[in-house]
Amino acid sequence: MSKNRYLAFTLIISMAALLCASFGVNAPTGYANPEVVADQEQVRYQGNGGLILPTTVDTSTRNEMMRCRGCGWKLTAACVPGPNHYCDAVIRGCMGLIDHVRVWFRPEGGDWREVDRICLTHYEVSTVTGIEKRIAEHFIRYVPEQAARCWPARGAVTRLPLLCESGQPASHVRWSVPISGFTVAITATPSWRWDFVGRVLYTGQSGGPHPNRAISHVFVTAGRKNIEVTTRWAAEFTVDGLQPVAIERDLLQRTTLGVTIGQAKARLRCPGADRC
Repeated sequence: MSKNRYLAFTLIISMAALLCASFGVNAPTGYANPEVVADQEQVRYQGNGGLILPTTVDTSTRNEMMRCRGCGWKLTAACVPGPNHYCDAVIRGCMGLIDHVRVWFRPEGGDWREVDRICLTHYEVSTVTGIEKRIAEHFIRYVPEQAARCWPARGAVTRLPLLCESGQPASHVRWSVPISGFTVAITATPSWRWDFVGRVLYTGQSGGPHPNRAISHVFVTAGRKNIEVTTRWAAEFTVDGLQPVAIERDLLQRTTLGVTIGQAKARLRCPGADRC
């Protein structure tokens, strides 16, 4: 090979090496993997209990994830860096990639499975626990006030029944409120706990004056008595017409009613003057 040909061949080999380096062609090392990304799921939110999903998710999945108290859920990034990872946030109408997440669900005793992809509104995650808290904070606005009273209003004495009422109807109450972009409908039914200074009565009846004896008590000692009345509202709610979920928080109203009990006096009555 002539000197000129040798120089030309060397130049060609050098140029080829430069081209390969510029396009990133490297020999495999046996452990390098460009598809492996640290924290590939990028978990953004995770929790247990009911999760409220938007209407873009099918109804059966929304009901299952909302009503399962012991289940796990997590929201992970839908767009993971890498050459072969697909992101359909634009197709789904999300305002930005950060709003687009994958929804994972783990039933009790089961494995994780991806159920859908959703767009978060204002980065807000709605849970059953969160909705229950909101309802508990404001329910007092929508249920009847306590107006407990007893009869006789004056002249109550020992050994004779005191008749009482809560001043609230025994029927259920319904109202709707917007929470986190959802329409939440609540149904609540009352029951009562009457504490007659140590003797407790639980009832689903509201009581009333004579002849209603649903709520009555006989005091055996005279004096000022403080009767404690607690109304407990057993409630459930629905979200956008889905299946109802029982509210596990206490929705309570309390009041104390003071009554004065006099001492009943025994009187001897003669059947006739000649018999006394």
